[in-house]
Amino acid sequence: MNLIRQECASRGITRICHFTQSRNLAHIFDDPLGLCSTRTLQEHDLPHNPTDTERFDGRNDLICCSIEYPNTYYFIKVREREPLFKDWVVLMIDPSYLWHPETCFCPCNAARSCGGYIRTGIEGFLSLYAPISPGFTAYSRSARHLPAAPTDIQAEVLLKDPIPLDSITGIAVHTEDQAHREICRLRLQGITIDKPIYIAPEFFQRSTLQNTYGTGLIQRGVRATETLYENGGLNDQ
Repeated sequence: MNLIRQECASRGITRICHFTQSRNLAHIFDDPLGLCSTRTLQEHDLPHNPTDTERFDGRNDLICCSIEYPNTYYFIKVREREPLFKDWVVLMIDPSYLWHPETCFCPCNAARSCGGYIRTGIEGFLSLYAPISPGFTAYSRSARHLPAAPTDIQAEVLLKDPIPLDSITGIAVHTEDQAHREICRLRLQGITIDKPIYIAPEFFQRSTLQNTYGTGLIQRGVRATETLYENGGLNDQ
C-alpha cells in the first residue's frame, strides 16, 4: 500500500478542505471539470473569484487546500478584506488526493519563503506532522494533538486540478441560515447540489481550532462540531 495512504489511514484522516466564496459554487457545480486552479480558469477564460490574487508560493497551477480542517488564520484574513460578499464555504474533498504523485505539501503557509517549504512524496507529507512546525508561529505537537490534523493549522496541501464533482464529499457553512441561502441561490440558477451540507461554525473562527496558548480543539484532541443540515439542521454528526 502507498506509504501516504497508510499514514492517512493510521491518523484517521477523512478529508481535504478548500475554502472559497460561496458565489463560486455556481461556477464549480455548473462546470463539468469541477474545481480548478486559478491558472486553468484564467487559461480557459472561465469566471472565477480567486481567494489569493498574489500567490507568493508561485504555484497558481495548484489548488490550495488543507487536511481535515481549514486554515482558520488565513481564512479570516481573506474574509475580512472582502467588503461586499460575506458568505464563504468550505468544500470537503476525498482524501485520496493526498497520495496522488503530483500533490505537494507544505508544513506551514505555502507563501513562506516564496514556496521554499513545499515538498512532495512521503517526506513532504510527514513534514506536516513534525514535532515543531517551521512557520512564523512555531507550533509544538503534544501527545494530545488530534492525529489527523497537521502540527500547524496553516499547513497546506496543493492539489493538481481538476477536482471532479464526484470527489467533493460535502460542504461546510457557518450557520443554518447560510445553508438555506446557498440552496436558494443555486436553485434560482437552476443548480441542485447533491452533497451533504454541514453547519460548522468553528471552521470560521480564528483561534478555536488552534491557538498559541495550546487550548484549541485540535491541540486538545477534540473534533469540531459539525451538524448535518437536514430537517432544520438538527442531526449532529
